[in-house]
Order: sequence, then structure tokens, then C-alpha cells
Amino acid sequence: MTGIKRKASESEDPSSAEPKIQKRVSTNELESQDKGNMSEHSEDDSGSENDEEEETEEKHSNTAKSSTTAAHDIHIARETAELFKSNIFKLQIDELLEQVKLKESHVLKVEKFLHKLYDMIQQVPDWEEHSITEVESFFKGKIVSVPFVDPKPMAATTNYKFDYKAPSVSLIGSFALKTGIYQPHGSAIDVLLTMPESLFEKKDFLNFRALHKRSVYLAYLTHYLSISFKKEKLDQYISLEYSYFNNDPLLPIVTISCKKAPSHQNEEYNFYKTRFSINLIIGFPHKIFDAKKLLPNKNCIRIAHDDSVSELPVTPLYNFAILSSTTYEVYLKYLYKTKKQTIAFKEAAVLGRLWLQQRGFSSQSAHSGSLGGFGTFEFTTLMATLLNGGGVNGNKILLHGFSSYQLFKGVIKYLATMDLCTDGHLQFSSEDENHSSKYIEEGFQAPTLFDKSTKVNILSKMTNVSYQALKMYAKETLTMLNNVVQDQFSNIFLTNISRTDNLKYDHCFDLLFPLGTVGNSDSFLSSNFGPLERIKFITIENFIVNKITNVVKIALGDRINLIEVKLQNVVTTFPISRRKVHSSSGGNNFNFEFIKLKLLVNPDESEKLVTKGPAHSEEATPEAIFFKSFWGPKSSLRRFKDGSITHCCVWSTSSSEPIISSILNFALKKHVSEKMQINNTITKEFQDLLPLPNLPASSTTSVLNLTSFYNLKKSFDNLYKVVFKMTLPLSIKSILPVGPAFRYTSLCQPVPFAYSDPDFFQDVILEFETSPKWPDEITSLEKAKTAFLLKIQEALDSDDSNQYKAFFTRDESIPYNLEIVTLNILTPEGFGFKLRVLTERDEVLYLRAISNARNEMKPELEKTFLKFTSKYLASIRHTRTIENISHAYHFYSPVVRLFKKWLDTHLLLGHLNDELVELIAMKPFVEHAPYNIPGSVENGFLKILKFISQWNWKEDPLILDLVKPDDELESSFETSIGGTDLDSKTMKKLSEKLTLAQYKGIQTNFNNMRSSDPNGIHLQFFVASKNDPSGILYSSGIPLAIATRLTALAKVAVNLLQTHGINGQTIGLLFTPGLKDYDFVVHLKTPTPLKSSSGILDFSEFKNITNADAPSKFPSDLSTLSEKMDPTYQLVKYLNMKYKNSLIFSSHRYIGVTGGNKGDKNVITGLIKPLFKKQHKFKVNLDCNMKPIDSENVILNKDAIFREIAAFGSALVEDFEIN
Repeated sequence: MTGIKRKASESEDPSSAEPKIQKRVSTNELESQDKGNMSEHSEDDSGSENDEEEETEEKHSNTAKSSTTAAHDIHIARETAELFKSNIFKLQIDELLEQVKLKESHVLKVEKFLHKLYDMIQQVPDWEEHSITEVESFFKGKIVSVPFVDPKPMAATTNYKFDYKAPSVSLIGSFALKTGIYQPHGSAIDVLLTMPESLFEKKDFLNFRALHKRSVYLAYLTHYLSISFKKEKLDQYISLEYSYFNNDPLLPIVTISCKKAPSHQNEEYNFYKTRFSINLIIGFPHKIFDAKKLLPNKNCIRIAHDDSVSELPVTPLYNFAILSSTTYEVYLKYLYKTKKQTIAFKEAAVLGRLWLQQRGFSSQSAHSGSLGGFGTFEFTTLMATLLNGGGVNGNKILLHGFSSYQLFKGVIKYLATMDLCTDGHLQFSSEDENHSSKYIEEGFQAPTLFDKSTKVNILSKMTNVSYQALKMYAKETLTMLNNVVQDQFSNIFLTNISRTDNLKYDHCFDLLFPLGTVGNSDSFLSSNFGPLERIKFITIENFIVNKITNVVKIALGDRINLIEVKLQNVVTTFPISRRKVHSSSGGNNFNFEFIKLKLLVNPDESEKLVTKGPAHSEEATPEAIFFKSFWGPKSSLRRFKDGSITHCCVWSTSSSEPIISSILNFALKKHVSEKMQINNTITKEFQDLLPLPNLPASSTTSVLNLTSFYNLKKSFDNLYKVVFKMTLPLSIKSILPVGPAFRYTSLCQPVPFAYSDPDFFQDVILEFETSPKWPDEITSLEKAKTAFLLKIQEALDSDDSNQYKAFFTRDESIPYNLEIVTLNILTPEGFGFKLRVLTERDEVLYLRAISNARNEMKPELEKTFLKFTSKYLASIRHTRTIENISHAYHFYSPVVRLFKKWLDTHLLLGHLNDELVELIAMKPFVEHAPYNIPGSVENGFLKILKFISQWNWKEDPLILDLVKPDDELESSFETSIGGTDLDSKTMKKLSEKLTLAQYKGIQTNFNNMRSSDPNGIHLQFFVASKNDPSGILYSSGIPLAIATRLTALAKVAVNLLQTHGINGQTIGLLFTPGLKDYDFVVHLKTPTPLKSSSGILDFSEFKNITNADAPSKFPSDLSTLSEKMDPTYQLVKYLNMKYKNSLIFSSHRYIGVTGGNKGDKNVITGLIKPLFKKQHKFKVNLDCNMKPIDSENVILNKDAIFREIAAFGSALVEDFEIN
């Protein structure tokens, strides 16, 4: 008893021959030595930094000394970079470790209870040998039941005896190693109670005998502990309940938890505030059983079987449960010894724990679903193994002198680059003196970290699926750790990516099937879960998870990158009065209510129509037989273009659901249960929000289908050929498309003759060859451009062979330049293009105007030049870059279109440039860490909302690296033939990654901007890329109220989804505008419905039929085109110009999408600027409509303004609301 009177957190001396608690050496001395070493190390670091500062100050006085200092500084910087990546990263790690450290007061408090618990355990009386009948009679009528594992021992067949003798008690786990951290939800302390050897026989590892003995041992101990707690009056706040260690039903344990004590109770042993719970784990003596007989490829459960079964299946889960119960103290010693030799072991273990937790990994068994099997124990064991070898030749991967960052990165790199499943495995020896380890190039098709000493595979709790997930996240993290440009610390350690399934995964399916009642469960499942399956999988939950995983992997193949099957509403604890966990959903055999299937899809393959199988041959191959058997009636033979005949399945597409849904629906019903329901309403809800084009079979077209955009490009290519053949005074150099449809980002897909669509006329920039004869004055230059456009119009009109129509409009997109004219061309295919001319003189003349202007005019002219640059020069680069990389990000087009719809629903899109919206929407694709690249519409959209809700644009710039995934730049890519001057080399240059110097340059631009506008009053969003290092080309001119409203709406949306979940109701609320937030709302109705003429399919009974009333040709009188265009846009534009000082007006941009069932409803909302909501002293030049309230003060004349607005709206106004 004297041993426990020391601190309960003391660990065992690895050199001790006996694993008894009395023989321990205090780890406090070790910790103080470790802290001393660390403090010396940090003092050295800080000292070197102080030296650096002092020597830098002496630089001006002593040049010779200065050169020495510089060399010393470089040495220090390099050393820090090697140890911790950077100084900032080191400081971040230090701060993080300090924040998660356990409170000393909490540790002392729980240790006091552990001392008391030890005393109670020692007082439990011994119990002599008893038969199973005597055991049952002993516990009959008591509050404690024996937690027998299934199958429960029968009196008729159980000949062995049960007894109890005092266990050897020791602490194991992270609390003993002092690698534990503070957890908001609480953490567990593992206390090992090792049963004496005298209680076992040699054959007890067979047929659950040892497990049943342990169950009785645990129940007897629990019974006397409950009596002791009552006797000591601790039962008021201390509770006992059964649970399963690491979610393994073969390992029942007792969990001791604490609640707040009643006010009159003595709180000496109350550890409620520490948020600890205590697990009493019953272990077996080390080497009590022959480890070779418990290898994963052995059978240790003997059952009667038919003659048709040649041999019984192996029992890896059972074998691991027995064998691992004998090794708890072995690994404590192994890890303790390694920790003692390694300075930063503890800190690296904490970093590993945090990294795993943020990605949803734990030591829980993965065989019953979720990402388990790799927690802190497995991470630290792997780290210890790599400190003693791990290379192909047994060479050390990690060194004992490494920093915590180097140790962490080394483990991550090993996980990312070495295969421990298919191609090889890692062997080590936990009990050998040198603890050597080596990578063996022989795989067992299961995750393997094999201990030659104990014969335990440390990764037995992992499945192949959870190992693939671990490897994938390790690769992603290694990329982040190697990123020298951006700070990835938060993405690696602080972002919990498991909090929201729809952000972590692309698709989440709910699998529902009737569970039935006890003895009457689903007949299909019951008939397949026979005795042979029971001994292999132990529980029906493990069997179902394995079955679903295998079916989904075969059915979807390379359409998915990752799969996770999770049982929902699983009961993990049960009262000590019950024998086992009972279902949460009633009296049935299943410990879950339904199953959630989570998928990360491969966007390159996910929407392919054909599932290809093996090639056809005259003699049936095993692969062909399996394919036909698996797919049944869906399987067919098809000849492909290359002449091959192949077994395959052909699927149909839908605009509402991905092909994956159809495949899962077929495969799971065929192979798991015919009664199963596969629900994925979330995907359908989101995809149905995208406006369908008024084209044949659009409702049966995938969201990834870009045919309508390609049709527009073909029409442009035809126009390009016609214009290029024209004889003009100057030769045409290039015709460059810059409209959003050329980037696949227009909200409404291009539809022929849909001229009510605001994006119908796509911008095109026309460049002529250089000439010295262009006018040297902006107004004259614009008139010369118009003359060239006039020539083009005349050429189109004079050629009877083509059917192009053209007309001119004035363009007011560039402030103070009212002479710009564009040529609008209508093509015979039904599309429209707006040609504008760019010359080499434009930029020169704008810059000259700025340099010649008076100082007070320069800011306005600089804004004008910024607008010109964004409209002409930058738009070419932007269009080509987005068009190029969007082919690599397949879901970018539907995601950005849905994002535009959300913005337009909330009346924000009219204030934001298309280019700005597209760049913000590109964020989760090009900078997806720590998540994956979006593989579904909802995943990409929700990530955009999450980013905006967290984006502090006052302090953080958005710097985008516009490159393809993993920088896989393809030399061949699709462009229209009009892009002749942007060859593949130029495009490759545009797609190169940002360098550190460029990144810092952009950061400097942002800092300079914020130094003059710290609160973001004038410019809020700084969105930069290599195309636009200034970061303000597309974000200037946005009112502050609009920018703050965008952030606020995103925060409300994310909070709504986190609080109430993602369902039809919350998705509907996401796309409902909050009109009550505005000062007034004007409801409008257009004389003509515009939905059909905007090219949007009406929701009708027959979705495959296009709307008959949609225009099929252009009117002969082109002046009547405007009759089918929404006048609200021009009205709002005029109102914002007239009242720009006092009010901000907004409206829906796409009336066909947001204007009700017919597309004839719109609203104009008004926000009164805060300055004009209160009264002012009268002064001249207030520049807005004011009315006097007394002799000195005036206030905004709202009534007069409202009447003016109603007059401007004329017959359009239906209602006028004042909030």
C-alpha cells in the first residue's frame, strides 16, 4: 500500500523486472529534468535573439563586428527553420502547448481520489473458486450484473471456475506518461488492474473463457466498490457504469465519473471540476498465454460446423482482444523509456493528439464504423518505433535530439510516404534492449505495425478504409508543412474539420432499414450473420459495417476517394445493473438507429455514365463472373470506340441527384437489404436551386454538363471567323472573349434567344494591330474605335450569306468616359456578343490624364483608370485563368453559380463585380486545406459561406494561388480559337504558383492600403492573385454597408446550419431574403413575365419538355428587344447615382431566377446611410433632399424622396413598404 501513497501519476521504471506499482520510480524527477533541459534550450534561443539585437545596434559603429553578427544571425535563423520551420511557427507551437496543458490543481485533485480508490481496491475481499451457477446465485438480487460478453456462458457447458484475488494496480495511458491535455468535453484516466496468474489456466484463451473470467472479476470488484462508495458517503456524487474499452464489446470496463456534490457534502474527493473520468481496465498477466497461438491468422473460437466448411475462419478481433489485454504495462514501459531518451517526446505526442482529434481519429475500434484505430497511443508508439529505426535497412527515421516539430513532421511524413498495408509493414521489438525496428517490404493487405516481442499488431483496430483516410490526411498535412509561402499552423492544429460532416465530406447518405425486434430482425441480415460470421466479426454491427463498406467500394470504385460508415445514436455506456448495451431505438438486436455513409468523391470520375468491368472473352473469366454476379441485370456487353467489347453498367444522369446516388441505391438494395432506404435529400435540395436552362432534356443533365456553354463558344468561334475575314483599315490582332459564360460562371446557362437574361450579351474585346495613327486624345480615340465598329456592322449587313444582326449601344462602365460605344451582335445560333475595342494607346492616355490633372482630381481619375484596367486589361487575364483551371475543378462552375444565386437572393450581387464573386468562390478550390477539394455542389457552397463568415477582411487579405490541383499544369487545354495570342506557355505562366517574394509583395500592398484605411471604410475586400497583385481591381467601390451585410449574412447562415442542421427548411431559409432589415422596400412587377425569355425552365409536370412560349428567334425590330428586359437594373442604377450621398439601393439582378414563378416580381430596397438618420445643422451644399425641423436643424426629407422613387417607378410599383 505504500506505493500508491506517492503521486498516482508516477510511472513505472522500465528497468524494473516486476510490473508492480510499489517498484516505481517517480516521473516527477524526469519531468523536472525535461523542463530544465527545455528551459535551458529556450534560454539559449532567447539569449541568441538578445545577442542579435545588441549586435545589430552596434552595426553602425563597428563594421567588422557587423559581418560576424550577420553570419551568426543567418546561422541562428537556419537552425530555427530546421527545428521549427520558422520562428513564428515555434512561437505558435509553444503557445498552443501552454494553452492545452493540464492544470496542476486539477491533477492534484484527481490524484487524491486515486489514492482513495487504491485503498478501496485493496480492501476488496478475495473470493474462492465458484462455478457459473454459484456466480449467478451470488449476483442474483444485487444491483450489479456480470457484463458477460456474447455468448453468455451456459451452466451445462461451463466447467471452469471463477474467483477473485487482489489485482496489481498501475496507471497507464497518457496520464501516466504525462502527455495528457485539457479537453473541453473531459478526458479519461486509465487505471490498470492486472488479474493474478493463479486465476488462469493455459487454455483459457480459447472460446471466451478468459473473457468470461474477466467479466466476473470486474463485476465482483464493481459490487464491492459500490458498497465502499456508499459506506464512505461518496455515492452522492460518484457514479459507476459499464462501458467498452476503445468501443470493443470484448473489453468491458468500469467508468467512474463525478458530478457536482450536494452543498452539504464533503468535497474532499470530488473531482467534478477537473472533468476527468476514470476507467478501471482489467488486464491479463503478461505472457500468460502463448502469443503465437493468438496471431491474427489463427482461430481461437471453436464451434461445431458443417462438413462443407473445410476449416474455421480466423478470429483476428478476438485474438487481439485477448493478446492486447496482456501488454498494457509493456507498452507503458516502452513509451516511458523512449520519452526519457527524447527531449521533445511529450510535446510531439501532444501535437499528434491534437492533429488526430481535429481530423476525427481516435483509438476507438474502426471495425464498428468511423475513423478509429489510430489515436494518441498508436501515434506515440509509431513515433517511438521510428526513433529506434523504421527504415528499409533498419535506419533511424527520427533522432532523439529532434524538436517537437521535427518529430511530428517525421511521423506525418512516414505515414504519408510509406505503405503499411498493401506493399509492406513495420516491425519493432518493444522488449528487446535495443528496441530495433525495420520496414519489411511485404504487405498483409491490412494496416500492420507488428511487435515481434508481444506478437501484437498495434494497428489491429484499424480497417483498410480508416488507414486510407489517415494516409490521405497525412499527405495533405505534409503538403501544408512544406508550404513556405503561407502560414498553415491553424489549418494543421486548430481547425476541427470533423465538426460538420457536409464540410468534411462531399456526400452524406442516411441508410435506413427496418431493424425489427429481438428475434425478428431483418431476415436478410440475420440469415447472413451466422455462427461463422459471428466468430469472425464478433458483433452484427461489425458485420454490417464491413458488408456496406465492401459493397460501396466495389460499386463506386474510383468514383470515390474515401468512405466512412458511421453508426448513428450508438449507446456507449450502460448501467452496472445490465449485462450489456441495449439498443437506443427499442428492443432489437442492433446498437444503432440508422447508418450514415459519408463519401469523398473523385470529381474526375464521379459523374461518368459507364461503370466499366473486365473485357469480354469466349471463356468466362473469374472477374467477368464476379462482375455479372455483382451487378445482375444492370450488367451488359458494349462495344467501345476502340473496338473493345467490355462488361459494363450504364447509368442515367439527373440535374437533381448525382450518379453516385443511383449506383448506391441499386447496389445496397441488392447486396445488403432490399428494404433499405438511401436518403440524400440535402444534395437534391441544393442542386434543385440551380436554375435549369430551357433546353431539351435539361432535367436529365448532370450539373457538371457544360454543353450549353460550349454551344455559346461554338457560336463565338463562327463569329470570330467571319470578323477575321473582313477587310478593314487595320488588321485584327485578336478577338478575346471576357464574358462570364466563357468562364462557365454565369448564373443562367446560355440559352439561344434568351435575351431577357442580364448576361445574354457576352463581352468580347477586339484588338487591332498597332498603329501610330490612333488619336492622341481619349474622346477622339473612342470615336475612332466607333468608326471601326461601324465598318464591322456595315460588313455584316452587306453580306447576305450570313444572318448576323448588329446594333450599337452606349457603354457607361468607365466613369467620366461617356464616348464608349459597343457593337452588339446577334448570331444566327441565337447568342449575343458585345464587342468593345482596346488599343495600345488607351492605357497611355489614361495615365497621361492622371499625371496632367490637378491634385484634387487625381483620386477620381485613378479610380477611373482602375475601372478601365479591370474592364479591359485584367478581364482578359482573369477569363483565361479561370477558364483554364475550372477544367481541373469540375464542381467550380455549379458552385459559383449557386453562390451567385445566394448573393442575388439577398440583393447583394448588383453591388459586386462578377470577377470578385468568382475569385471568392475559387477559395475553397485552390486553397482547400485542411479540407479536400469540393466534390459536390453543397460542399463547395457551404465552404464559401464558412470562409466568408470567418474572414476578417479588416486584417486579413485574400491571396489566391490560381493553380490547378497539386500544380499539375497540363500543356494541352481547351480554349476558343479566338485566344491565339495567349498560347500554352503564357497560360502556364499564369498558372505558376506564387513565390514567397510575390506573396510578401502582395502582403505589403495590403498593409499599405490598410495604413491609410485601417477600418476598411473605403475599401473592404482585398482579393489578390498573380493576375492582380494590387488586390483592389474588382473590389473597389463597394459600399461599407454591403460588405458588412455580406459577412453578417454568412455568419447567420453558418450559425443557422450548425444550430438546426442542414435540412429542407434551413436550406429554404438560406435562400430567403431578409427584407425587414432595410429602411424601405419597393415591390415591382414587370408588364411581361421574363422567366421563359431568360432561358429558364419552368417547373411543370413534364420537365423534359421546353417552354413553348420561350422566344425562338430575335424580333425583326431590334429596338423591341428591351421590352423583354428587366427595367429594374437601370432604375436602381439611376437611383444610386441620384441619391449616392444619402441612400443605398439594391435589387435582384436576375429576375428570371428570383422573380417568382413567372419571373415578373422584383424589389428595390433602400438603406439610409447612418449619417442621414439623425438631424443636422443646416449648411449649404448638403447635396441631398432635406427639410427643416426648426430654425437651425434639418433632417432627410424621406416623404419627398419616397414620392420621387414611386414616380420614377411609375407603373412598375405595386407596393411601398416602410420599415
